[in-house]
Amino acid sequence: MRCKHFGECGGCSLPLDYEEQLAFKVERFSSLGIKENPKIYKSPKSGFRSRAEFRIYRDEEGLHFAMFASKKPIIIEECLILLPHLQVILKKLKAFLNEHLGFSLKLFGIEVLGTLQGERMVTLLYHRPLDEQWSKEARLLSCILESQIIGRSRSQKIVLQEEGLRECISLDKKDYFFMRYDNSFSQPNPYMNIKMLEFALSCIDENAKDLLELYCGGGNFTIPLSGRFGRVFATEVAKTSIKALKENLVLNRVENVVCARLSGAESIEALSFQREFFRLREVNLLDYQFSHLLVDPPRSGIGDEAMLEFMQRFDEVIYISCNPLSLKEDLKILSQTHTIQSLALFDQFPYTHHLECGIWLKKMETS
Repeated sequence: MRCKHFGECGGCSLPLDYEEQLAFKVERFSSLGIKENPKIYKSPKSGFRSRAEFRIYRDEEGLHFAMFASKKPIIIEECLILLPHLQVILKKLKAFLNEHLGFSLKLFGIEVLGTLQGERMVTLLYHRPLDEQWSKEARLLSCILESQIIGRSRSQKIVLQEEGLRECISLDKKDYFFMRYDNSFSQPNPYMNIKMLEFALSCIDENAKDLLELYCGGGNFTIPLSGRFGRVFATEVAKTSIKALKENLVLNRVENVVCARLSGAESIEALSFQREFFRLREVNLLDYQFSHLLVDPPRSGIGDEAMLEFMQRFDEVIYISCNPLSLKEDLKILSQTHTIQSLALFDQFPYTHHLECGIWLKKMETS
C-alpha cells in the first residue's frame, strides 16, 4: 500500500509494507512465550476498514479532512485503508462541503461507516444548531453520496433516513444480519471479523450444551453461535449494545438467547447466586447447563483475579483478545486449569501494532 500519509497521520503507526508489518507483529507475539503455534489470518492489504473519523481543518484553500497526530494537522487527501466505496464518497463529500459553505458552517468533524454490501452512513458533527435549511441540503447530499446522513450537534440529532446500516455476514452457507449504528462499536475490519466468527464456530464440538457470553456487545458472536447451543445467556454493560443485540435477535429470528445488562462483576454475582437482580427476575439461571464460556473483553483484558477464577469453572473457554499482552497475563491463571486447543491471530488492524487473538481453552481432566 502506497499511501502519501503513511507514518504521519497517526492512523497507521507501522510504516512498513504489509508482509513486513505482519511478520513484525507475529514475531512479537511469539516472544510472549505462548507455546501453541497460531494459525495466522491475513487482512486485505488495503480497502479493509469499515469506519473512520476525521476532523475538519480550514485554510486559504478551503475545507479539508484532517488528522491531528501532533499539534500540526495532517490534511488527508486519501485514506487507502477504507473500504473502496467509502474512499469514493469522501472525495464527493469534500467537494460538496466546499461548495455549500452555509451547510459546512461550524462543522468540526465527520464519521463514515460502511458495509461490504456497499451501504454507507455519514455523520456530520457541528458546533451549531441544525435547522430546516440544513435538512434540505443534507437531503441533497444524501442523493449525491447515495448514503444515509446524520447530523449531530449539542443535544441534537437529525436522522434523515435510518439510524443504522444493515450488514449481512455469510457463515456456513447461512446469512446473518446485524444493525450497525453511528457512534457505537462495531468490528472495524469486516474481512477479519468473518474469520474470527469462523474460528469461534470451529471451537464448538458435539458436547456443547449452553453458552455464557460476557462482553457480548451487539451480538456479533452471540447470534452466529446461538445455533450451536441449546441456550445462550449473554451479558453486556453498555445500554446501546444491549439495544442493538435485542434488535439483531429479532432480525435473525433467534429465540434461544437471553440477554441482560450486567457488568463482569455483576455477572459473577448473579451466576454464583451471591446477589439477586431485579432485572433477572424472569430468568432462572439454575436451568442453564453451561458447557462453554465466550469472552471478548476490552483491550485491558480480564485482569481481575475473581473473574479469572470464575472463568476456570467452565469446561471450555473461547477467549477473543485485542491485546496479546493482557492475554498473556490472563493465561497465567487460566493455564493452571485449562490447556490450549487452538490459537489464531487475526490482522484486524494492519499497519498498527495491534493484533487480535482467538484462543480455545479446554479444562484439564482431574484424576
